[in-house]
This record gives sequence, structure tokens and C-alpha cells, in this order.
Amino acid sequence: MSDQVSRRRFLQRAAVGGAALVAANLLAACSSSSATPTAAPAATVKPTTAAAAATAAPAATTAPAAAATSAPSGSTSAGSATTAATAAPAAAATTAPVKVSGNVEYWSRETFDNGARQPLVQARLAAFDKANGTTSKVQFMIFAESVQKTQAALAAGAVPDLGEQGPDVTLGFAAAGNLLPIDDIFNSFKDQFLPLQKEAFVTYNGNAFSVPWYTETRVLFYHKDLLDKAGVKPPTTWQEWTAAAKALTKGEEQYGFAFNPEGPGPGQLFVPLASSAGGNLLDKDGKVNGNTPEFKASLQFLSDLYSSGSIPKAFPTYKQNDVDQLFALKKVAMYWTNGSILTTLKTTAPDALKTLGAVKTPPRDASGTSRSFLGGFQLFVFKQGKNTAAGKELLKYLFDPEWYADYVQKTNGGALPVTKAVAAKDTYQSDPILKTLVEQQQTAIRYGGPVYGNAPFLGEAEGKLLFSQPVIDVITGKRSVDDALATMDTEVKKLAKQA
Repeated sequence: MSDQVSRRRFLQRAAVGGAALVAANLLAACSSSSATPTAAPAATVKPTTAAAAATAAPAATTAPAAAATSAPSGSTSAGSATTAATAAPAAAATTAPVKVSGNVEYWSRETFDNGARQPLVQARLAAFDKANGTTSKVQFMIFAESVQKTQAALAAGAVPDLGEQGPDVTLGFAAAGNLLPIDDIFNSFKDQFLPLQKEAFVTYNGNAFSVPWYTETRVLFYHKDLLDKAGVKPPTTWQEWTAAAKALTKGEEQYGFAFNPEGPGPGQLFVPLASSAGGNLLDKDGKVNGNTPEFKASLQFLSDLYSSGSIPKAFPTYKQNDVDQLFALKKVAMYWTNGSILTTLKTTAPDALKTLGAVKTPPRDASGTSRSFLGGFQLFVFKQGKNTAAGKELLKYLFDPEWYADYVQKTNGGALPVTKAVAAKDTYQSDPILKTLVEQQQTAIRYGGPVYGNAPFLGEAEGKLLFSQPVIDVITGKRSVDDALATMDTEVKKLAKQA
């Protein structure tokens, strides 16, 4: 029987006794972070609805393969989340506002939550116009459209003033000379940021070209009642994780663990796990070093979870919405995903929220650092923008402490705050799951790792699925662990021009 048939059988079996829930979840899937949305046209008054874009996006392929420098002094390695939050000042300092005028255009990626965020952004722009006498316009775009349109706009010299993209795309634009250095804005904000890893900041050749708008990261969610019934505790190491997953697996009726199998999803788990074991894809000089014992241990760990039966056999054929559905139905006991699952459960399985728990991604052993994937978005100003002064002022205006706090909190964990002031709020300190997410983001990394940081070619590597393919190839039996790692290492080195 094929894996596709097995997947269908399991999903059908999961629906027995919960058909209404399954139907609701499938309908609600358009609001999940993995859905493929339709583009929202430009709007200045009436909001338009767009479904959510993918949480992680590959970099623009025009980005040159050049190495990024370390982050400015404002970016630090992660410290104590609790200390950072409770020590937060009441409001974020900014540079003094500059009176601006004229038209200002913002190309936004805020298409998540089925367009629910867009009216909030539009209202903020309206307030900016009222304060300055400007005329602002925002376009909300999904990833593919936004990159294609930006590339065309750069070629035509008709870019917006303010832009928003993930760190990889932003770094590609900076390396290509398309962004305005904004060290003045960065320096005015840097003391207000949480102690995020350097990959949260986009710098190039010693200049800051963006500031993090918000982040997203993944933790290990679990159903407390299922763990209690199986007599296991939330895992804190890989060994405990494996044991818990096996104990929580009940044939084809219930599986112990799952994660997002789509696109870059497998790589976004595989690489941070290797980092938690002490491996770094990029060494201190930016040299690719992915074929190491630490990467082998990470890949073998995921392979063993799959071969033990703790992950559904048909997993490689799943979509993220399938895993969301199975977790909501409690057919998967532990799920490594981001805060968007909270909105999914609130919409489709509110009772599951009552027994939901979360822990930071377990490291290889108790002495390791918990690592997860660092997603999120950056705000930046295009060098060729027609009104760069207004673009810079609008960027600062979006970080008003009161408005920013309200905006991020309304995403229900889908977007995480990057400032100490917001992280210190009761929303994140009294809710154990949101607190776990905020703490996890401070040790989360992208692909480069905590030593060197990001580099433009890593976005292209993600887009080519060079980090996900080893996981899929090994669990499907296409390659051995050693062969998959050697292939990944060689291909990434080619992109980095190090082969």
C-alpha cells in the first residue's frame, strides 16, 4: 500500500467521531501560516483579505553570494529571558521625529491571520498621515509576488519607500546595494531589543540595513492529558524526547511526534538541532562546515524517530495543515511548530487549549543550549525610494511602544515581540505557553548559526531545500545519513563559492 493511501486511511480514521472538527479545521486552514494565500491589492482605507503566507521564505535569487559581517553592538547573544523582560523600560526610545510630507509607500508582508492584521496597519498609517500631512499607501503581498514585484521595481527604479521581508531576502537586498543604511534608527532602538541572536539583525559591511519587526519561532507543543495518560513528562533532552514519542504512540490511532514536512520545514528543525549538539553550519570565518558529527547526530535522531514508528509512515506526503489537523484531534501528541497553532486550536478545537503545554526545543543533552528556528520579518528603507525620509519616519512610527504592543499581542503568539518592553507585559509573562515562545526566540537561530550568523547564500540554499532534503531523503530511504550530509555540504559550498 502506498504512503499516499496510508495517509488517507489515517486521516479518515482520525476523523471518526470528530468529523465536524475536521471539516472546521480544513476550512480554517486558510488562516494558518502554511496556507498559500492570494495577493492583497494596494489599499489605503478599506482593508482587503489575504490568507496567510508561508512562515519561511527563500531569498531572492538575485542576491549575490557574499558573507555578512557580524551584527552591530546592539545585537547580543541570548541571555536570560526573564531578566531581559523584567528589566525592560516602560517605553522604547527613538530618534527625534522629523516632520515629513508628500507620498510614502510601504510594501508589507502582513498577510497572515487571514488578513486580520491589515486593518491595524492601515489605521496606523492613517494616524501617521494625520500627524504629518503625508499620503501613505500600503500593499500587502505574499512572498513570491513581493519578491518578483520588488525585483521588477528595482530594475525600473520605482521601489517603495518602506519594505518588509524575512532576514534572508533583506540581507540579499542589502548585499546588492539596494537598501539605505539606517544605523541611526538601529542605534536608537538597540537598547530596547531583547537579547536576540545576531541572525535577527541584518547588517552588511558594518552597516545596519534593517531592524527586526517581529520574530516567530517553534517550540514543542504537547497535549498534557495524553502525556499524563502515558505516564511521561515533557522531554528536556533528545533521549527523553525519543522515549516520550515511543510511549505516546498507539499503533495507527495515535502518534508521538510530528513537525512540518513541507518545504523548508524539515531543515528548520534539523539545523537548529545540530546547533544544540554543538554544530555550526558556518564557522567563525563564514566557511561552510555541514558534514560534521553534530549534523550527523541531528539527522540520525530524526531518522530514528521516524523509523521507530513515532512519526506516521505517510509523513513525507503530508502538508502542514494535515499535521495541524491531527494535532487538533489529538492523534499526534507532540508537535514542533510555532505560535500560529494557538489560533488554529482556538478556532477549531478550543477544548484542546485547556490541556495544551509547551517546552523549549530539547537540546541533545542537559548541558546543551535549546535551539530553534528564528523566523520573522525585517523593516527597511529602499535606497531608491522617492521619499526615504518619510520611509524612515514611518518605520519609527510603527515602533510606538503602545501601538506595537497592541499589534503584536493581537497575533496571539503568531508574531513575537522583539522589544523588552512588550515581552515584559503580563500577556507574555503570565501565560506559560507565550512565555515559552518568548524565551525560545532568544536562543533561536537561522541556518548560519550563533557564531557567524547569516549570509546571503543561505536564503538561496533554503529555497533549493538543501537543508530539508537530507531529512526527507533519509527517512524515505533514498539516501544514507552520511550520503545525505555529504551532498548537502557540497551543494551549500557551491552556493557559497567555497567548493
